[in-house]
Amino acid sequence: MWITEGSGGCIRNNMSIGSNINRIRLEKGISMKNLASAAGVTVSLISQIEHDKANPSINTLLAISTALNTDIRNFFQGYAPAEPAAVVHPQDRVCVGSPAKGWIQQYLTNSDLKKFSVTYNCVAPGASTDKIPEVNNPSQGGYEFGYIIKGELMVKVEKSTYLLKEGDAITFEGEKKHSLTNLSKDATEIVWVVIPGMKE
Repeated sequence: MWITEGSGGCIRNNMSIGSNINRIRLEKGISMKNLASAAGVTVSLISQIEHDKANPSINTLLAISTALNTDIRNFFQGYAPAEPAAVVHPQDRVCVGSPAKGWIQQYLTNSDLKKFSVTYNCVAPGASTDKIPEVNNPSQGGYEFGYIIKGELMVKVEKSTYLLKEGDAITFEGEKKHSLTNLSKDATEIVWVVIPGMKE
């Protein structure tokens, strides 16, 4: 089964991540070109993100937040203030991506995103980060962890290929070149964890 926006508790807020980035950028008087240069990405990608046509990875969002000199949490509407514990209810999950691209991410974390992020992902048959690399681009240091809830996922890390099935998990250094692909005929559900900049 392939999920659509609004299913599985995935609710797209009236003001999206892209809209928040656009608002903050304009408030600071920063052009797309200057933001792209400072974040180390293309102007095209910034434009796509602001118009909700691209799937920014947590590493891309961190780079943009640093370039804008703002807390990454300001990109997420309704993030929790400082509390002993941060709770994310299904209806409050921030969604990134769209069914048309074959990849939907729901953020299960809404605080301390510079320390780590956890996303629930539903990957359509044939969908691959090779086609949408901003979903899971290599980071500077840190680690990534994936757990297969349902289905199958092919993970390439450098020159090695791993075929993961339900119940399998994988961990690798985030800076290594990697890609994720669903080669099966059914949707794959995964939980993905990114811990940026923690490599020793």
